[in-house]
Amino acid sequence: MPGRENVSPSPYELPKDASVADLLRQVQRLTKLSIRTHAPATVVLYDPVRQLVDCTVDHLLTVKVVDETQAARLVAQGAVLEGAPPNATATLPPIRLTQIPVAWPRTLAGYVTFPLVPGDTGELHVSDRSLAQWRLIGVPADPKLAETHSLADSVFHPGLTADTAPIVPPTDLTATVVQGPQVKLGPLAASPVAKGTELLAAVDAALAAAIAAIPGPPDAGARAFTAFQVAWNASKAAILSPKALTE
Repeated sequence: MPGRENVSPSPYELPKDASVADLLRQVQRLTKLSIRTHAPATVVLYDPVRQLVDCTVDHLLTVKVVDETQAARLVAQGAVLEGAPPNATATLPPIRLTQIPVAWPRTLAGYVTFPLVPGDTGELHVSDRSLAQWRLIGVPADPKLAETHSLADSVFHPGLTADTAPIVPPTDLTATVVQGPQVKLGPLAASPVAKGTELLAAVDAALAAAIAAIPGPPDAGARAFTAFQVAWNASKAAILSPKALTE
C-alpha cells in the first residue's frame, strides 16, 4: 500500500481552499520527510578491502500522479503505477547508495567481521552532517559541506532483518554463540582447532590399545603405559574448557 501521505483523502493533501493551517501542516510534513535518520537496507555489493558497501534503501518512495505526462515519465524511471491519474500513485524503485562505510564491531586493538554478501540486510544510520571530511582524516573536523541528514552520509550496520528471517535455531539465552560457515581466530588463521571431547576419546582409545597389545604378564612397558593412563585420567578433565564449545 502507498504511504498515507499519498492517498486521497488525506490530512497531508491540500484542499482547493487551503488555509494557513493547511499550508503549515504540509510544510511540517515535508520537513519531517526530508530529515532522514534511519532506514532498512539491502546489500548489493561489498568491498572487503575498504569495508564499503553498495546497498538499496528499502523504504520506497511513493508519489501522487496527477497526469499522463507525469505517469509516463515515472514509469520510464522504473516506477510501478497504481490507479489512473489524477488519483494514481507511483512507487519508485529503491534508491541505491554507493561506497557506504560498514560499522563492524572494532576498536584499535581488535575487531569482529563476518561474510557480507548481496542480499544481506541491515540498517542505515544517517549522519546529521556530512561524513566526508571525518572519513578522510579520522579526527574531529569541520564537516565543511552544508548538507544535513543526507542518505549519502549513511553508515551501514549489518544485522537488521525482517520478521520473516529470524535466526534459526532460536538465540541461546545461556551462551554467546558465534556462527558462520567458517570461524577464524585471527586474520591469518589456518590451523584447525581440535575438538576437545573427540581428542580425549582418541587418546583414551590409543592408550587402551597400547596396553592390550602387550602380550603376557605385565612388564615394565605395560606398567609404564598403565601409569600414564592413570595420570592421564586424573588430569584430562581439566583440559576441556567449560566456557568455549565447538560443534
